[in-house]
Amino acid sequence: MSRLHEALASLAPVDFSEVPLKELNVYMRDIFTQAELILNTVPPPPGGNDFLASSASHSRVNSAASASEITASSARPPPPGPELVDLQKGWGKPLKLSAKENPLGIAVYKMAGHDRHGAWFARRSVHEGLGFEKWKKAMMREFPESLAVQGRPGEGNVRGIGGDRRLERKQVEGVGTMEVYQLSAQFPGPTAPREFVTLLLTSDSCLTEVSAPHVDSPKHAKMIPRHYMVVSKPVKHPEAPERTGFVRGQYESVEMIREIPITPSRSASTTNLLKHSGSTSGRQRGSTIGFAESRGPNAKGERLDRHEPSGADPELNPVEWIMITRSDPGGGIPRFMVERGTPGSIVADASKFLNWACAKDDMPDPEDDEELQDAIEQSAPHDTSDAQEQHLEALQTNGHLAGINSSTPYRAKDPTAAYQAPPPSNGGWMSSITKTVESGIVAYAPASVANYAQGYLHSREPSLTRTQGTREEPESDSSDSSSINSFASAEDFQTAEGGTFNGPPSTDSLTPASTRASPTGSLQSQTQFQSTGRPRGSSHHEKELAKTEQKKAALDAKLAKKRSEGDQKTKEISSKEEKEVQRVQERHERELAKAQEKHDKEIRKLEEKKKREAQKLDEKRKKAADKDNMARVQRERDEARQLVEVLRRENGLIKEQLGELQRENTVLVQKLGKTDAGQTALRAVRDELKRGRSTSFGSRTLASKKSLEKDIVGGQS
Repeated sequence: MSRLHEALASLAPVDFSEVPLKELNVYMRDIFTQAELILNTVPPPPGGNDFLASSASHSRVNSAASASEITASSARPPPPGPELVDLQKGWGKPLKLSAKENPLGIAVYKMAGHDRHGAWFARRSVHEGLGFEKWKKAMMREFPESLAVQGRPGEGNVRGIGGDRRLERKQVEGVGTMEVYQLSAQFPGPTAPREFVTLLLTSDSCLTEVSAPHVDSPKHAKMIPRHYMVVSKPVKHPEAPERTGFVRGQYESVEMIREIPITPSRSASTTNLLKHSGSTSGRQRGSTIGFAESRGPNAKGERLDRHEPSGADPELNPVEWIMITRSDPGGGIPRFMVERGTPGSIVADASKFLNWACAKDDMPDPEDDEELQDAIEQSAPHDTSDAQEQHLEALQTNGHLAGINSSTPYRAKDPTAAYQAPPPSNGGWMSSITKTVESGIVAYAPASVANYAQGYLHSREPSLTRTQGTREEPESDSSDSSSINSFASAEDFQTAEGGTFNGPPSTDSLTPASTRASPTGSLQSQTQFQSTGRPRGSSHHEKELAKTEQKKAALDAKLAKKRSEGDQKTKEISSKEEKEVQRVQERHERELAKAQEKHDKEIRKLEEKKKREAQKLDEKRKKAADKDNMARVQRERDEARQLVEVLRRENGLIKEQLGELQRENTVLVQKLGKTDAGQTALRAVRDELKRGRSTSFGSRTLASKKSLEKDIVGGQS
């Protein structure tokens, strides 16, 4: 398992300054090697048959028109090497997804990460209905397609994340391609848009012998199957700082499609494909001839979707689709929420991609519009405002889809309007007329007029090479009229008397004052010039200069109008911004008032709760005091009862002792009374007892009298 996690560490974020551009081939090969190990550790979907005993379930190439027509193949890839079997156990069992959530039968796995950055998710599936070549081109076209759409964050995306800019691109011969994209996405709900900057490494020749089928069968040659791998690493690029209004996120992923070789692969070029006979029936969906067919047998482009004998075309082979990913959208989204929604999201994204890929009958090669893609690199990133979509005209005229939205169905453009004819060469008749007018103006007009006229003529040249199917930006009426005047003046110059111009007249025949005159003054000077017998060619040039002045005035008026419109738009934008600021301020004040009201309400609740708690505390204390008093009274009562019981027992004991003494005294008196001495002793005892009783009674009486006197004195004081 440590080997797998070490390989996953190769997908960690990196600073672009740490990427060795001079040794990029070594760097990319190392990452592709680690990615190959990661991909081969994902267990295949449960069930299925060995690829040697399987056959294609479709008889037509690219027969699926949507993801619902893509079938889950029963074919399973060749078994991995023995050193990878133990690593596959680390992913555990597939996660349980309902058939509604997972109509494509994709096996989804989850594995805990060892770097405290979240769990890894993987999916693996085998499909039929979309050929390997078209699938590969769709993966290569995914980000370039979204680059062609300018608008809100993530506009034109296929699987949720759309390309804003391509910052870097470098092709490494024999290895693959290195690109850096600035991407964006708008998540549902009241969340800020996210942006991602990713280092994208792609290759179709990165697998090694480890991925070759480890089987010994005469039916199958031990060769590396066709494949296409995409590695995404978060990167910090100096040209992509964090944008205002966006939250910077990051995601790490490895994705690969790989052919399961049921049918031996063979070369299928466009030239050979044209030799196949078509079906006698009408064209069906999924059997559309690619645009390369309409451009001739030597054209470079999409292959033919055609009927083939079953098992004869390698494009009927099942395609294995594997992806491992981990993402952090940034912001305050808890990790458990991200991980809880990841399995369903990656399955839904797979359906989105297949719907988009199947709907594109014409999938151009990435090299067909390489220059246009390079031009998109310099475009500004998406703004967060609700701007309208600005479709790139060049990509639309090439027949590529300009935008795909999750809520807008895909509609392919007509292939017949895909390409426009190249502009005519400099030898065309209209170009020669323009050059003749230009040479005359240069020879006779002042430098300021000549330079202006030259720029004007050159700026109008592209309008002469327009094709009927090419869309142009709408122009104002003044622009149309100047175009007509330009054409008329050129025709007049060619049909003027005297034929072609043989040589320049004297420089004295044209003064700078004539170039600054009004159109009426120019015509008068022309008449005077002709009456003096000078060459009529010079008069014609004055006429052309007058027309040039008219055009200059029209252009100045047009420029002033454009400036006025620009000022008006600036004022409108400023007004909108002020209204927006006012609206935001009002909303902020409303939210602040709501927050204050909520705060006051919470304070009131807290105060009421405090009062209730204080009242409860007082009641509790009172109850405790009452309880203590009751316990004290009960304790005193019990003590009194115990004391009474003790006194009762003592009283009984004293009574018993007194009775015993009386009996003894009686017996003693009886015995002493029988003798004279005894009687004398008894009389002495009785006398002594009488004196003691009187003395004690007198002392008690005296003490009582003194106590009474003291109480009387105290009451008087």
